[in-house]
Amino acid sequence: MTRVTIADVARSAGVSKTAVSFAFNYPERLGTLTLDRVLQVAQELGYTPHPTARALSMQRSGAIGLLIPQSLSTVFGNPFTSELIQGLGAGCAEHDLALLLVPPLAGSLESAIRQASVDGFISLGLGPEDPALQILRQLGLPTVLVDSEAGAGQAVVNVDDQGGADAAGRHLVELGHRRIALILLPPARSQAGLTAVAARRLAGYQAALRDLPEPLTVTASATLEAGARAFRALPGGAQRPTAVLAMSDMAAIGLMAAAREAGLRVPEDLSVVGFDDLPLAAWTNPALTTVRQPIVAKGRLAASLLVRLLGGETVASPPPLATTLVRRGSTKTPGGEHQEGEG
Repeated sequence: MTRVTIADVARSAGVSKTAVSFAFNYPERLGTLTLDRVLQVAQELGYTPHPTARALSMQRSGAIGLLIPQSLSTVFGNPFTSELIQGLGAGCAEHDLALLLVPPLAGSLESAIRQASVDGFISLGLGPEDPALQILRQLGLPTVLVDSEAGAGQAVVNVDDQGGADAAGRHLVELGHRRIALILLPPARSQAGLTAVAARRLAGYQAALRDLPEPLTVTASATLEAGARAFRALPGGAQRPTAVLAMSDMAAIGLMAAAREAGLRVPEDLSVVGFDDLPLAAWTNPALTTVRQPIVAKGRLAASLLVRLLGGETVASPPPLATTLVRRGSTKTPGGEHQEGEG
């Protein structure tokens, strides 16, 4: 079936091709009678503007990209990203924008950026000096960073990672734990050190545990499998920790499952605290004590900032969003009683 073209509509309506283009892209430039005639003819012929051609004519794609350093299989395996996308999607819907996920293309995030037809980007977890963000600055594409650090004049949306981690650590100290292990998030991409998020959470843990012996540390990504491996990397016997602080709920839940498989009881033998408060955290057995961060709100805020940038505004980084310790059944005093409840 032959596609109806802009020339077909122009010929049938007795107007120029420019007038047809204006009818769909800049209707305010046409008189009411001309606009109505063009749209009526277009409907009768079954004409719709080609998306790519319309984007070129308007110099806008009508989409923003979520730049993610992992593969899509990894992304969709982590409910955190789904929560963030829910917030981003809500922000996009308010402004009739599409959301495009942009993972590495053939292993290269830089190549993915050059191939993506978007008006701006939201970057997840990349530091301001990451090569991918340097490409975005070179291209002049508006960008908002999420879970990063301020740099190069780009707005960044964060939560109070350090405060939340400090509250989690103090909770275990107040319960009487002295042998505590930390499950750290891994570096991003080829980065040698901790991500900005991991560094802030580690600083919070260290502040809370400063009067205790140096904690054990294990690195694990935010997956159930990585959390199980982290448990198996911990020492046993008399050196086994009585409590664990994990930088993600997914690692914490995987660790709890591996602990039970090894014959340990949670929290009687091992208290566990996560970070995120994913919906799943309240449904584990026992329910996971964790630090709640407003993931959906973080996504919505990032989208709103990017929309403002696309509109030509100058935006500043907002204050970090608040985090809250949620006490559930996965923590207790060594040999004591459970302590549940928020705050």
